[in-house]
Amino acid sequence: MKSVKKIALGGMIAALCIVLMMLTGLLPMAEFALPALAGVLLIMLVVEISPKWAFLVYIAVAILSLLLAPSKDSAVFFTAFLGWYPIAKSKLENIRKPALEWMWKILIFNFSIGMGLVAAIYLFRLNDYVEILQDSVWLLALGWLFLNVVFVIYDIALTRLITAYIKWFRPKYIQKILGK
Repeated sequence: MKSVKKIALGGMIAALCIVLMMLTGLLPMAEFALPALAGVLLIMLVVEISPKWAFLVYIAVAILSLLLAPSKDSAVFFTAFLGWYPIAKSKLENIRKPALEWMWKILIFNFSIGMGLVAAIYLFRLNDYVEILQDSVWLLALGWLFLNVVFVIYDIALTRLITAYIKWFRPKYIQKILGK
């Protein structure tokens, strides 16, 4: 793909991601779904150009989201995990042993969520998280377990979306648009 097309595609994906992050102010019930959808858009860059390009767009969207997005929670979710994970997923799935692959995925997820929580509390002063952490230990453990189950479902859904993009959407639409 020529440089001009790469830049144009990267710019369009970045713009769409920013629009989704801005919509978190209008659709507060979608503060998890919109950052996840923005991360899914980065898959197109991974497939069409390279993971490096996708990561550069992720950095740009993460910075702009943290500065401009009306929902700082959503911006933190995107930056801490939902934005970069779809890019890193291809590398993690190169691990030959499924048990080892899932172990790494879950460890990375938990570390990222922990760092996102630290950033939300200490960097962005989102005090709602402090109140949550002060609740019952059992409630926190169940919440953490629930998050891990949701992550596994998210990972499986992401795999299916990537497969659908590569096998159906890309040949039908993208290759015609990009002239491949």
